Amino acid sequence: MKKNFARWLVILSFSVLVSCQTTTTTTTPGIGSETSVSEFKADDENHKKKAADLNMRLGVAYFQKGDYETALEKLQKSLQQDPNMATTHNAIALLYQTLGEDKLADKHFKQSLRIDSKYSEAQNNYGVFLCDQGQHKEAEQHFLKAIKNPLYRSRAFALENAGMCVNKIPDPILAEKYFRQALQLNPNLAKSLLHMADLSYQNIDYLKARAYIQRYHAVAPWGPKALLLAIKIENKLGDKNAVSSYILLMENEFPDSDEAAQVRSGNY
Repeated sequence: MKKNFARWLVILSFSVLVSCQTTTTTTTPGIGSETSVSEFKADDENHKKKAADLNMRLGVAYFQKGDYETALEKLQKSLQQDPNMATTHNAIALLYQTLGEDKLADKHFKQSLRIDSKYSEAQNNYGVFLCDQGQHKEAEQHFLKAIKNPLYRSRAFALENAGMCVNKIPDPILAEKYFRQALQLNPNLAKSLLHMADLSYQNIDYLKARAYIQRYHAVAPWGPKALLLAIKIENKLGDKNAVSSYILLMENEFPDSDEAAQVRSGNY
């Protein structure tokens, strides 16, 4: 599964509570109780919903640990107990996406959003899924639906995802718009800063590109792609000392990378 998106798996917005054992206590009303049949049914439904929620949380926990088999078992059980939980459909869709079962992933993402169209986590995750499938414009719409919710805590990441997705079309102007909006919400988004540095470089605004690459390095460690971009920027600005320093860092940290080979060939 590709990992070039910000928060590729935004699974749930709440903490997962995990328990190795669960104990349920049941009481049987005595003879002469005035408890109605409808109350029994309501209580039974309540127990099912609680059990479904617990199995969903357990499934997510196993998913995050990499135990996909147990995760699938728990999430499927959750859906058996309550087939109308948007959170469970979202989680199992992410699991199927990880397992390469794209048709099942698509099915459960859609079901999650049919149940709750305002569920921002599912909107964002489905957008990532669709972008990975090459459906860039449709994916963009789901990212935009995700950020409509002012209480969605990952709005900046959804905007970053939108920027990276439309940049694949390619639509650099629209991508820059989304990256700027993302950085307004969170000035320390590494991927947005790196993409803004690259877009500024492509627009021949080398000073702005330098500013963005410096901001990037202030919040994230160097990688070969970022270093190559830094070398290109400083080369255009004529700072030979900076170029030499970055090349030395590339050779020391990423000598076997394609970017290092490109630098050795003088292609920068």
